[in-house]
Amino acid sequence: MTAKTIYSKLSGLRRQPQKTGQAKLSTSALLLAAETGIHFLLAAVLAGAVIFEDSAPFGVALVGAAGSGLCGGAALVGACFGAMTTLGFSDGLRYASAAILTFAVAFAFYDWKVLRRPWAMPVVAGLLSAATGFIVQSQWGWQTADIIYFVLETALTGAAAWAFRGALAPVTGRAATSPTARLAGTTALLCACLVALAPLRLHENISLGRILAVLAVVTAAWQGGTSAGALLGAAAGLSMDLAGQGIPLYAMAYGLSGLAAGTCRGRSRIRTALVYTLANGAAVLWTWNRGLDRSVLYEILLGGAVFLLLPEGLLRRLGTCLSLEEGGSVDLRAQRIVQQKLEHTSQAFRALYDSLRSAFHTPDNDNDVATVFDRAAGRQCRGCTLRDRCWKADYNTTFNALNDATPAMVERGRAEARDFPRHFADRCIHFPDFVAVVNEELTALFYRRQYNARIRESRAAVCRQYAQLSDLLGEAAAELSRELTPDPSGDRRLRQRLTELGLEVRSAVYRDGRGLLRVEAEGPDCAALARPSRLKDLSSTLGVPLRVELEGESSLSLLQQEPLMAVAGVAARKKSGETVSGDAGTYFKRHDGKLYLLLCDGMGSGPDANRESTLAVRLLEQLLQAGVDARRALATLSSALALRGEETGGFTTVDLLQLDLFTGEGELYKLGAAPTYIKKGSRVERLSGKSLPAGLAEGEVSALDQFSLRLNPGDCVLMVSDGVCSPTEDGWLREQFTRFDGTSPKDLARELVTQDMKDATDDRTALVVRIDKRA
Repeated sequence: MTAKTIYSKLSGLRRQPQKTGQAKLSTSALLLAAETGIHFLLAAVLAGAVIFEDSAPFGVALVGAAGSGLCGGAALVGACFGAMTTLGFSDGLRYASAAILTFAVAFAFYDWKVLRRPWAMPVVAGLLSAATGFIVQSQWGWQTADIIYFVLETALTGAAAWAFRGALAPVTGRAATSPTARLAGTTALLCACLVALAPLRLHENISLGRILAVLAVVTAAWQGGTSAGALLGAAAGLSMDLAGQGIPLYAMAYGLSGLAAGTCRGRSRIRTALVYTLANGAAVLWTWNRGLDRSVLYEILLGGAVFLLLPEGLLRRLGTCLSLEEGGSVDLRAQRIVQQKLEHTSQAFRALYDSLRSAFHTPDNDNDVATVFDRAAGRQCRGCTLRDRCWKADYNTTFNALNDATPAMVERGRAEARDFPRHFADRCIHFPDFVAVVNEELTALFYRRQYNARIRESRAAVCRQYAQLSDLLGEAAAELSRELTPDPSGDRRLRQRLTELGLEVRSAVYRDGRGLLRVEAEGPDCAALARPSRLKDLSSTLGVPLRVELEGESSLSLLQQEPLMAVAGVAARKKSGETVSGDAGTYFKRHDGKLYLLLCDGMGSGPDANRESTLAVRLLEQLLQAGVDARRALATLSSALALRGEETGGFTTVDLLQLDLFTGEGELYKLGAAPTYIKKGSRVERLSGKSLPAGLAEGEVSALDQFSLRLNPGDCVLMVSDGVCSPTEDGWLREQFTRFDGTSPKDLARELVTQDMKDATDDRTALVVRIDKRA
């Protein structure tokens, strides 16, 4: 926080009584006051933490970590106060001077980019502490021990300032640090405070600092396990050794005890405290004649008693801060392998598509009309006595006669005697047989043309299928390449809350490519998180509503809940005299928050139409649920129905609405479907298309109609099959939809399909959806 920001906040607070006659403290002002007080108290306590007999570097280190804002100023005042009241005048003046110089550099050069580096202020604090120490020590002379302590103090000042930055990052508003840096900072800050409190005696040699050290180690071991217990035990023990100016016996005793207590992670507190007490007691007995005081046994008992008496929720929160959070990151190695395989497979199918398209040519066969007479002459005229006359001497006359007969013959589909000139018919001695052979060859020509057309269509369909398969695999590979982005802040809040609840769950919080929150959890207590009360609690913790996506035996996936919801109503009536309706429809929501409304009308009515429409609905739903793009899914369906239609002759209309429940943006796709009606307030808009039904459009993506929409809470969508009303006579429907108040979409759908049922000459289906804001 800069001086300008501080001044603006204080000025606003000073002007408030002039405007309102009373001063009201906002939440931000209270938080600022609390942060300032914390920095003041910490600096005052740390300034009195003495190590190496007469070194007190931690107050200066905290000033270097606090920065140049109001918190830094509070840390400076606290450090000066603590140094002058707990240290001697000479030492107090030295460390107060170092703190003042450190804050002055941070304040005067706060806009220098180099000072914003994580290592810059720790280096400044270490150098200034060394400068003041050099001046003071030079007055007394230098011994070998003095040089060693001087170097260690300088290094420790810089290291402590760097570690304190990680611990103070959530308070000072700096960028989030890694869990390891945060743990190191918290541990260093705690150990420095314990050093400051170690000289305080409750009775004889029973130290308050060591009692609190026992409490911290056993809590970390109970919450974080063996690694957390051993790490904090060694660090806290080493700090006690530094405070006592002795050999590192406390480090051994606390580290061993923390390691032993860590084996009781997640067990009862009594068991953890008992194991810690026994291990620490054994360490004390081991070193009975080597420096550890008997008061350590009393401190162990008092620390264990406090551990058992404090509230469990408070201890879990403290344990979370003192233990390294287990990583919940997703192993993306397998994901990348699958992505690469999909990409390679997609490229292979694309290469296959290109090679097939270039290799397919029109079959070389004689499907020209002229070949009809050539083949007929080869069969009929080869053994005729007039062959040479007709095909050599009078070739032009014969050619013109056959050419004159061709138009009528092709138009009719067969040759008749009257199609040929009279002189040709009289001259040919086998004329009836010749006409019969011509008809056989003409029929064969038509069959060859049909065969060639089928071959071209089939080859084109195969190429399209390979191209669509390549595109689908490419889209799947692209989806896998969109890695999830970790959310450290949400991750930390969630794990802290899970710790407070006492649930044994490993969790990780991510943001997807759209910035939406995703939670992955593993552990034996995952089932408890899926309960509505727990889900509401976690939503409050993370600041966004959550819903369950996947729930396994010991795993759980949560996704951010959509702000919009849909209330749908469907009604259908079959055609009079039919056993089933030829219409089929459905609506469903995909895991990414996209809502789909689908209505298909099979050709005709009855079981055949029902089979076609039901098949289309089922295939489209499977493709869309698998994550396939809507346009590509419709193209794939149309191609499949076109190939299938060669045998069954069926097709179906498709009406598909895709709506994003996060933004309200949507797309409406139509393949030969009846108009769709959109109601916004009192205005009703009709959206009509000109495309052919699926199965007739031959899978071309450009053949469908597409409309872009944006729906808000209160808007309604009406989809109908063509049996409900004629597109040119829909006035009554639009009027009824305009009067609809959105109360019951199902009632409106029922009213529409039962209108004038005596004239029901086709199947009727209506699907009504109202968009609401989720409560």
